[in-house]
Amino acid sequence: MTRVIAINLLLIFLPLIIYGAYIIIDRKPEDKAAFWKQIPLKLLFSIGFALMIIFYITQITFNSGVKDGIYHPAIVKDGKVIPGYIEPFKKEQTEKKPSSTKDKKDVSEKEI
Repeated sequence: MTRVIAINLLLIFLPLIIYGAYIIIDRKPEDKAAFWKQIPLKLLFSIGFALMIIFYITQITFNSGVKDGIYHPAIVKDGKVIPGYIEPFKKEQTEKKPSSTKDKKDVSEKEI
């Protein structure tokens, strides 16, 4: 949960951080009041919110595929945490025998 909150805050504040760094490096404001008047907060937070929405849409789009396998959650064994993993399904390798339809056709032809 902490990671999700950190990502959200980073995405929302990223335009403000970039713009603030640009203003500080380029213009070097002498008084802080003038500096805060220069920053268009509503626009920057709107851009950050849009970045957050785009991030989540791409995450949902590209990570929504169903994994083939059985999920095993993380467990603690002998004081060590074993991370969760997905065990792939075991596909049965059945050898296909030739179909006996040829034999059935022969039998049916003989009967007629």
